[in-house]
Amino acid sequence: MGKTMIMKNLNRNLIISVLFVGATLAHADDKADAYKYGKEGIEAAKNKEWDKAIDLFQKAVKAQPKEANNYNNLGLAYKGAGKLDEAGKAFSGAIEAEPGNYSGYLNRGIVYTSQRQYPKAIEDLDRAVKLKSDSVPAHRFRAFAYLQNKDYAKAVEDYNVVLKEKDNDLEILDRRAFAFWNLKEYDKAIADFSKIIKDKPQDKEGYLDRSYVYELKKDYAKGIADCDKVLSLDPNNEDAKNRKVRLEYQQKNGNPTPTPTARPRRTLPPEPEATPKPKRPSGR
Repeated sequence: MGKTMIMKNLNRNLIISVLFVGATLAHADDKADAYKYGKEGIEAAKNKEWDKAIDLFQKAVKAQPKEANNYNNLGLAYKGAGKLDEAGKAFSGAIEAEPGNYSGYLNRGIVYTSQRQYPKAIEDLDRAVKLKSDSVPAHRFRAFAYLQNKDYAKAVEDYNVVLKEKDNDLEILDRRAFAFWNLKEYDKAIADFSKIIKDKPQDKEGYLDRSYVYELKKDYAKGIADCDKVLSLDPNNEDAKNRKVRLEYQQKNGNPTPTPTARPRRTLPPEPEATPKPKRPSGR
């Protein structure tokens, strides 16, 4: 090989090496920038400075667009700011960056739940459960979506998983009892309301709920006892007074009035906040 050809090959290899080293250094710089922006974004999120956190996490995404955590953190900041549509898009970005990203599916499912898009929420939370079968938040929010979709049996299955983790979670016991009474499994509903009453004996709501289930079960004496308890706590409670009159009439006459007055359901308050905290970016 001639001297000229050798020099050309050396120069070409040198250029390729320089380009490769340059690309590696650029990648390292991008990772360092993403780490810096992510760390600062987490501090802003802790202080609920949502606009600042959003700006910093956007920079982290731009610096490291294939890192799912950056998108999840951006989505959590948007969610904190109440911008649910933008949050959903950010969580979709996490899933695109990493198709098996558990947090992306969980977070987007929670957003869909907040937006009352229950079929979409169930689909995402199904994926989250498949990726992490012991995920309490995924089971909890999927159960709530099932409940709102009137799929009470599936809601109970998920709430059973949640209660294995924390068997005295009163919010979950309340929701599972609601599912049980819609399934006409009255004894199970009564058992859950009884646990709530045991933990909160001065809270009239548990007694009112249980009295309604006793009426459905035609156990009038116990329903009256619960109404009496409510009236001892709140003598002017209209719900308890009206139900007691109904129950006493049914007990005396031996036959129920055509339809029990439905217990107002407090519109099932939203699930308590269960948004995961932003995750620290990977090391430099």
